[in-house]
Amino acid sequence: MKLSVISPTLNEAENVPRLVEQLSLALQDIDYEILIVDDNSPDRTWCVSQELSASNPRVCTLRRMQNPGLSAAVIEGFSAATGDVLACIDADLQHDPSILARMVDEYQKGADVVVGSRHVEGGSTGEWNRWRKLQSWLATRTAQLLLGIRLKDPMSGYFLVSRKNFDAVKQDLNGKGFKILLEILAKLQTSKIKEVPYTFRLRCKGKSKLSSRVILQYLLQVWRLCSSSRYYSIRFMKLAIVSGIGVLLNLVVMGLLLKLTSIHNWRASAIASMAANVQNYALHRAWPYVAGARKHFRRSGGYFSYLWMSVAGLVVTTVSYGGLSGQLARISLIHIGSGVSFFYVGLACQFVAILLGIRFNYALNRLFHWPDLRRLNLEDPEKAPALH
Repeated sequence: MKLSVISPTLNEAENVPRLVEQLSLALQDIDYEILIVDDNSPDRTWCVSQELSASNPRVCTLRRMQNPGLSAAVIEGFSAATGDVLACIDADLQHDPSILARMVDEYQKGADVVVGSRHVEGGSTGEWNRWRKLQSWLATRTAQLLLGIRLKDPMSGYFLVSRKNFDAVKQDLNGKGFKILLEILAKLQTSKIKEVPYTFRLRCKGKSKLSSRVILQYLLQVWRLCSSSRYYSIRFMKLAIVSGIGVLLNLVVMGLLLKLTSIHNWRASAIASMAANVQNYALHRAWPYVAGARKHFRRSGGYFSYLWMSVAGLVVTTVSYGGLSGQLARISLIHIGSGVSFFYVGLACQFVAILLGIRFNYALNRLFHWPDLRRLNLEDPEKAPALH
């Protein structure tokens, strides 16, 4: 078995010699090659790598002149490599080369993908500040929830995959994404994944590539991968966004009624829910989560058809709000119309009532329209529920 270690680089001239040295120490008992895939760095990283090749035949250089980008570089590097097993590691030495031999061992035990992980027992993010930890947590949870990836550290750029598995998904990979591991896992859809702990280290030289542009690229990548996710589809995501905006508008209108008017009973809930219902219908028409949504509503009476599908949820929301707020008033916890004390409680009651209404509407649509929603397949626009 031969291991190919691919390291995508951009302005890492000072780090490449250190990386080669540490990899050589870590892989003494393994047949390997190191392929530096450089995006024509201004600091001539590619030139440094070529000089190393003269004294170390295991080091190879791929200088890329077009289509720059991290994921594209990894895909091209994996394609050009000659090994049976392909590993990706950053050149800045934040990834610990010493665990690579253990990652190879886990692969030989039967794993399809082996990931260097900061979030399993024994791993650590090192000296990250709270803001960086929060960013990582949000990105990790987004990938786990939206793509259904059962991995503690799906944001890792340190991983290993077999040549066979890479070739199986190569044609489906998109080089525009920032996290190539997400691409591979989303397309490969394997459960044979092993995580090996390591401590994320400080960058030795150079500057971090993390920026607002990179964050945007990541969000766009996750959005695109949702279309091929086993758990959610783009249509479901659009429905969720529209519904989320509706819930927010509902609470905003409710808050204004509670703050600026004397309407504090069930009528306030009904008005807020109707405002959100109209807005949801408008969004469905302006940004259809399914291609045929507008045609369906136009064909069956426009907004009145949409209102009819969602009327049960509206009634449940209104009645639930009246019941919750009335019950709290009866047990003397609040007094309706008493100002600030009721404002927050009223919003809380409305939020709970909205959730009950959505749940009821979902159950009703499932009973009469969707006999099987276990896969959340929203492919039929005429069977999509109206979540107010």
